[in-house]
Amino acid sequence: MSKDPFKKIKIGDFASVEKKITKEDVEIFAQLTGDFNALHMDDEFARKTQFSQRIVHGFLHASLLSTLIGMKLPGQGALYLSQEINFVNPVYIGDTVKVTGIVEKIYPSTRILEIRTEGINQQGIKVLTGRAKVRVLKFSEWSDNNQQKEATNMRDLLKGKVALVTGASRGIGKAIAKTLSFNGAFVWINYNKSEKSANELKTEILESGGVCETVRADVTSQKDVDIMTKKIMEQGRLDILVNNAGPSIKSALFENISYEDMIFAFENIVGNVFKVTKAVLPLLKESKGKIINILSSSALGRTAYNWLPYVTAKSALIGFSKNLAQELGPSGIRVNMVSPSMVETDLVSGIPEKYKHMMIAQTPLRRLATVNDVANAVLFLASDLSDFITGDNILVTGGQIML
Repeated sequence: MSKDPFKKIKIGDFASVEKKITKEDVEIFAQLTGDFNALHMDDEFARKTQFSQRIVHGFLHASLLSTLIGMKLPGQGALYLSQEINFVNPVYIGDTVKVTGIVEKIYPSTRILEIRTEGINQQGIKVLTGRAKVRVLKFSEWSDNNQQKEATNMRDLLKGKVALVTGASRGIGKAIAKTLSFNGAFVWINYNKSEKSANELKTEILESGGVCETVRADVTSQKDVDIMTKKIMEQGRLDILVNNAGPSIKSALFENISYEDMIFAFENIVGNVFKVTKAVLPLLKESKGKIINILSSSALGRTAYNWLPYVTAKSALIGFSKNLAQELGPSGIRVNMVSPSMVETDLVSGIPEKYKHMMIAQTPLRRLATVNDVANAVLFLASDLSDFITGDNILVTGGQIML
């Protein structure tokens, strides 16, 4: 954002946000808003209505409009002035809703946009229509010093180093891979199912002058991890391991959580780190390398509400990381953690705006974390600048949590 983004907007520009509405989404929305209308919450009651089943709160899927405006079109710096909403057809639990905005008018003198908005379900049926007015705020200075800046680029900070980033095809992992590469490291881009995204990232890094390679592996599979490790070993070395891969978060009340859910979270969070770290440890011992585990501030303080499996597994990973730091310290290996608060990625696009605004209000820096905020913390821990740091946990929370 080194230039004013308003000047880049044209009539006809459009963007979309898509989300599958789950039962858990409805329950969380009801708890946040206090709207426990039986039409949304009670299967038996809803069956007696003309809809024959529960329908989703209108403002739940309408909240995707806020995500669209605040994150995509026009994005950062957008101030909602008004939103007309017409609920055309009901949305049911399990439906996938895609909301789209198209710029129809631009008022340069006031920096206001008129955006036509609509939402459709997976069958292409319109569920909402409307029109938004949005002002794109003007900051005193659009420079690389603002919150959206790209990660520090010193080019030779990691020169000659080789890094493996798990779950690197999207979100935080993608930003970490780019940052390490832009600062001189050869980066192994691990992915499982997102081959296209991984290859797009590879192209982006190569075109920017970086060096990298993709490596497919389901890090929950010991067989896949062994194959990935063999491929890395054939290249000779590994200096940095970033354990970033993890499952999506299941939000539910304790009474709706099974022990299998707990095991799944543990296997996909602690199990991943255990398998990959153990497999590449001989290479890290040889290079006296760095291990950086991506955690979450949701496992700290009062922890996150309704995220029991995820929080429990991330808490276990804190203990795992500290213990490993003690054991591997004499070998010259540093083991550290990075714990971000809520990060602006597509994984949080379905979280109600009311909850996100509550998080921002509790944060002294008055915004959510970005993927580059997390990547820069990882860069510090991966570099020689952190050589006397181990067993530590960097909080990337904007001051929301202070230890």
